[in-house]
Amino acid sequence: MTLEALLTDKSVAVVCGSGGVGKTTIAASIAMMAARTRRVLVLTIDPARRLADVLGIRATGNDVTHVETEGELFAQMLDTKLAWDELVERHAPDANTARRIRKNPLYGEITERFVQSHDYIAMETLHQLHQAGEYDLVVIDTPPASHAVDFLDAP
Repeated sequence: MTLEALLTDKSVAVVCGSGGVGKTTIAASIAMMAARTRRVLVLTIDPARRLADVLGIRATGNDVTHVETEGELFAQMLDTKLAWDELVERHAPDANTARRIRKNPLYGEITERFVQSHDYIAMETLHQLHQAGEYDLVVIDTPPASHAVDFLDAP
Protein backbone atom coordinates (compact mmCIF):
# COMPACT_ATOMS: atom_id res chain seq x y z
CA MET A 1 0.00 0.00 0.00
CA THR A 2 1.33 3.44 -0.87
CA LEU A 3 1.51 6.34 1.56
CA GLU A 4 -0.96 8.25 -0.60
CA ALA A 5 -3.46 5.37 -0.38
CA LEU A 6 -2.88 5.07 3.36
CA LEU A 7 -3.75 8.75 3.88
CA THR A 8 -6.78 8.79 1.56
CA ASP A 9 -9.40 8.51 4.30
CA LYS A 10 -7.41 10.05 7.16
CA SER A 11 -8.06 13.51 8.58
CA VAL A 12 -4.92 13.82 10.75
CA ALA A 13 -1.34 12.62 10.26
CA VAL A 14 1.27 13.12 12.99
CA VAL A 15 4.96 13.09 12.04
CA CYS A 16 7.11 12.49 15.10
CA GLY A 17 10.50 11.23 16.22
CA SER A 18 13.78 12.37 17.68
CA GLY A 19 15.69 15.40 16.42
CA GLY A 20 17.52 15.37 13.10
CA VAL A 21 15.60 12.52 11.47
CA GLY A 22 13.81 14.61 8.84
CA LYS A 23 10.38 15.04 10.48
CA THR A 24 9.83 18.49 9.02
CA THR A 25 10.85 17.42 5.53
CA ILE A 26 8.60 14.36 5.72
CA ALA A 27 5.67 16.41 7.07
CA ALA A 28 6.05 18.94 4.24
CA SER A 29 6.38 16.15 1.65
CA ILE A 30 3.30 14.31 2.91
CA ALA A 31 1.31 17.54 2.90
CA MET A 32 2.43 18.48 -0.62
CA MET A 33 1.58 15.02 -1.93
CA ALA A 34 -1.86 14.99 -0.32
CA ALA A 35 -2.59 18.57 -1.46
CA ARG A 36 -2.68 17.42 -5.07
CA THR A 37 -6.14 15.94 -4.45
CA ARG A 38 -7.20 17.30 -1.05
CA ARG A 39 -7.29 20.55 0.92
CA VAL A 40 -4.37 20.18 3.36
CA LEU A 41 -2.95 22.13 6.29
CA VAL A 42 0.51 21.34 7.59
CA LEU A 43 0.86 22.60 11.17
CA THR A 44 4.14 22.75 13.00
CA ILE A 45 4.00 22.64 16.76
CA ASP A 46 7.80 22.82 16.85
CA PRO A 47 8.87 26.21 18.23
CA ALA A 48 11.95 26.10 15.92
CA ARG A 49 9.74 26.97 12.91
CA ARG A 50 11.85 25.07 10.35
CA LEU A 51 8.69 24.27 8.40
CA ALA A 52 8.47 27.82 7.03
CA ASP A 53 12.00 27.47 5.66
CA VAL A 54 11.26 24.07 4.09
CA LEU A 55 8.13 25.40 2.37
CA GLY A 56 9.71 28.72 1.40
CA ILE A 57 7.09 30.83 3.17
CA ARG A 58 7.14 33.68 5.61
CA ALA A 59 4.74 32.73 8.39
CA THR A 60 4.13 34.64 11.59
CA GLY A 61 1.90 34.23 14.59
CA ASN A 62 -0.88 31.72 14.14
CA ASP A 63 -1.70 32.90 10.63
CA VAL A 64 -2.51 30.27 8.05
CA THR A 65 -0.42 30.83 4.93
CA HIS A 66 -1.26 29.55 1.45
CA VAL A 67 1.71 27.66 0.01
CA GLU A 68 2.37 28.19 -3.71
CA THR A 69 2.34 24.62 -4.99
CA GLU A 70 0.17 22.22 -6.92
CA GLY A 71 -3.19 21.88 -5.19
CA GLU A 72 -4.52 23.38 -1.99
CA LEU A 73 -1.75 23.47 0.61
CA PHE A 74 -1.71 25.72 3.66
CA ALA A 75 0.78 26.02 6.50
CA GLN A 76 0.55 27.28 10.06
CA MET A 77 3.23 27.79 12.69
CA LEU A 78 1.84 27.43 16.22
CA ASP A 79 2.56 30.48 18.37
CA THR A 80 1.85 29.30 21.92
CA LYS A 81 1.11 32.71 23.46
CA LEU A 82 -1.14 33.84 20.60
CA ALA A 83 -2.97 30.50 20.61
CA TRP A 84 -3.69 30.86 24.35
CA ASP A 85 -4.92 34.42 23.79
CA GLU A 86 -7.21 33.23 20.98
CA LEU A 87 -8.56 30.49 23.27
CA VAL A 88 -9.42 33.11 25.90
CA GLU A 89 -11.08 35.31 23.24
CA ARG A 90 -13.20 32.36 22.07
CA HIS A 91 -14.44 31.43 25.52
CA ALA A 92 -14.61 34.70 27.49
CA PRO A 93 -18.14 36.10 27.74
CA ASP A 94 -17.00 39.55 26.60
CA ALA A 95 -13.94 41.58 25.55
CA ASN A 96 -13.46 43.12 29.00
CA THR A 97 -13.32 39.72 30.69
CA ALA A 98 -10.87 38.45 28.06
CA ARG A 99 -8.65 41.51 28.64
CA ARG A 100 -8.71 40.97 32.42
CA ILE A 101 -7.78 37.31 32.02
CA ARG A 102 -4.87 38.11 29.68
CA LYS A 103 -3.53 40.70 32.15
CA ASN A 104 -3.72 38.32 35.11
CA PRO A 105 -0.21 37.32 36.31
CA LEU A 106 -1.33 33.71 36.83
CA TYR A 107 -2.46 33.54 33.20
CA GLY A 108 0.95 34.83 32.15
CA GLU A 109 2.73 32.19 34.23
CA ILE A 110 0.56 29.38 32.88
CA THR A 111 0.86 30.39 29.23
CA GLU A 112 4.54 31.32 29.24
CA ARG A 113 6.21 29.11 31.84
CA PHE A 114 4.06 26.08 32.56
CA VAL A 115 5.87 23.06 31.10
CA GLN A 116 2.79 21.48 29.49
CA SER A 117 1.39 24.80 28.19
CA HIS A 118 2.73 24.31 24.65
CA ASP A 119 1.57 20.69 24.47
CA TYR A 120 -1.91 21.57 25.72
CA ILE A 121 -2.43 24.43 23.27
CA ALA A 122 -1.09 22.30 20.41
CA MET A 123 -3.77 19.72 21.11
CA GLU A 124 -6.40 22.45 21.51
CA THR A 125 -5.38 23.92 18.14
CA LEU A 126 -5.59 20.51 16.48
CA HIS A 127 -9.04 20.01 18.01
CA GLN A 128 -10.23 23.39 16.72
CA LEU A 129 -8.90 22.69 13.23
CA HIS A 130 -10.50 19.27 13.13
CA GLN A 131 -13.85 20.58 14.42
CA ALA A 132 -13.90 23.42 11.88
CA GLY A 133 -13.63 20.90 9.05
CA GLU A 134 -11.97 23.40 6.72
CA TYR A 135 -9.21 20.95 5.75
CA ASP A 136 -9.45 17.38 4.50
CA LEU A 137 -6.12 16.52 6.13
CA VAL A 138 -4.06 18.16 8.87
CA VAL A 139 -0.41 17.08 8.97
CA ILE A 140 1.31 17.77 12.31
CA ASP A 141 5.06 18.40 12.42
CA THR A 142 6.09 17.74 16.03
CA PRO A 143 9.14 19.04 17.91
CA PRO A 144 12.02 16.66 18.62
CA ALA A 145 11.27 14.76 21.79
CA SER A 146 12.04 11.52 23.48
CA HIS A 147 8.27 11.20 23.96
CA ALA A 148 7.24 12.78 20.67
CA VAL A 149 3.49 12.50 21.15
CA ASP A 150 3.39 14.11 24.61
CA PHE A 151 1.08 16.76 23.18
CA LEU A 152 -1.61 14.06 22.83
CA ASP A 153 -1.52 13.47 26.61
CA ALA A 154 -1.48 17.15 27.60
CA PRO A 155 -5.25 17.73 27.84
